[in-house]
Amino acid sequence: MSERLSPDAPIKLAMSVDDILQFRGLPYPDGYSAHRVVRSLCRSFASHGLPAVYSFSNTSPAEADSDLFRAFDAWCEAGNHVGNHGHYHASLNWVDPKQYIEDIQRSEELIGRWLGQAPTRYFRYCMDMWGDTEAKTNEVQAYLASAGYLPAPVSCWFYDAQFIVPYWRTLVAGDDEARRWVQDKVVESAVSQLKSQCAAARKIHGRDPIHIGLMHGTAVMADTADRILEAYQDLGVEFVTLEEAMADPANAIHPPVTTKMFRNSTQKWAEYAGVDVEGTPPRKLLAEVRAVTPVDGMSEEEVLGTIMLNAAQAFGAQPAFDEFDW
Repeated sequence: MSERLSPDAPIKLAMSVDDILQFRGLPYPDGYSAHRVVRSLCRSFASHGLPAVYSFSNTSPAEADSDLFRAFDAWCEAGNHVGNHGHYHASLNWVDPKQYIEDIQRSEELIGRWLGQAPTRYFRYCMDMWGDTEAKTNEVQAYLASAGYLPAPVSCWFYDAQFIVPYWRTLVAGDDEARRWVQDKVVESAVSQLKSQCAAARKIHGRDPIHIGLMHGTAVMADTADRILEAYQDLGVEFVTLEEAMADPANAIHPPVTTKMFRNSTQKWAEYAGVDVEGTPPRKLLAEVRAVTPVDGMSEEEVLGTIMLNAAQAFGAQPAFDEFDW
């Protein structure tokens, strides 16, 4: 072990996975599927000794293909758990609380039998956006409490969703060199972002809180999760359950910050405490990745932008792209 994330003790980290069905209107690259991605992630988690991992997936992709729900069977058969992430994956910022609550309920109707197998009923706000007004947050929080849900935040992320489209382009182009380069970059981002966000959290809280990490159910994660987890273990990370992480006040208590911006809980706590989260987001790295292997019609704006537009328009709303500053 060449270095450690903390001078005090190993960093405890509960991994979680969002959107193992990907997003409505976003197909998997040729040769990939929700089932293949789930199997690959589960193998990686098992080989690195992770305890049960919760997935939080929007359910709208299954509108066009109900066979996608079998991915939850495979996920749970591997010993993992399912939480609620809403149906359309829209930000609470873009809709009113009533619409958002109905979206949570719609997803529960579809995946209730998998939710019921989990030891804890967790909900994750889409994009970890808890609403752009305090009134919105309070109304949804009140509903979650009445429905028996605990909201599970993200305290460490590495912007892996921004690698979906560039990686897909390398596969479409058959550019193996670029594909390997993108894999290296996503591992680099995973390591650098964990370091910066753990360092900021230690300044904020005066200790090392238990962290909640995130990756997505995508082709690039299927092909790099094993390397990322190995790199984390080399840094002395100890993987724990989400239940253990949620017992930490840093996760159980939502930061007293209301923002419309794309921020995880560490970034929100940092804003409250006046602490800099150095190098987050990793703008230079993401700009390099965004430019790799251009393919007509496959820019991030054309692909992911359309996905967000679809999610918002399902509610008669519009996404606010200025909320994302990567």
